[in-house]
Amino acid sequence: MGKWGNIIEDMMAQMPEDLRTVALGVAEIFTNMDIETARKYIHPDFVDHEASEGVGGGPEGYLATAKYMNQAFSDASWKPQKIVASADGQHYTMAIKFSGVHTGEFMGIPATGKPFEIHHLHLFRVEDGKAIEHWGGRDELGLLRQIGVLNSEYPTPADAGQAAFA
Repeated sequence: MGKWGNIIEDMMAQMPEDLRTVALGVAEIFTNMDIETARKYIHPDFVDHEASEGVGGGPEGYLATAKYMNQAFSDASWKPQKIVASADGQHYTMAIKFSGVHTGEFMGIPATGKPFEIHHLHLFRVEDGKAIEHWGGRDELGLLRQIGVLNSEYPTPADAGQAAFA
């Protein structure tokens, strides 16, 4: 592992156990879709800055998002890859590998039956031992390409560079 990989591993080893517990508990909600798990790890005043319009907050809103994703994608797997805590002990970032098969409607797109594997980055703020805020970055463009909604043949920066010197 390179220099940065060692630093990340060291940071995870130093991550407070309570933050690690919350991080893994929050990730578990997408797998078990249980309201009691959501209430255990999601603050009643939880705000998801990335939620779809009309989705409420708190544990119920977070669980609604999990259920929506699981109805759109069968065999859904949400595997935390890295978890890194902030120095202030109030935030953590989690890298997740999300995979499954597009078998239900997603964002108005009918099921395609195609498998996918993408990565997410999620930032959470924790208060009173529960996640209270969330921001996320998802590879939705990669998802749309893999499920066949967008053309997977697209120009790359290397293609553009070659064209400029042709």
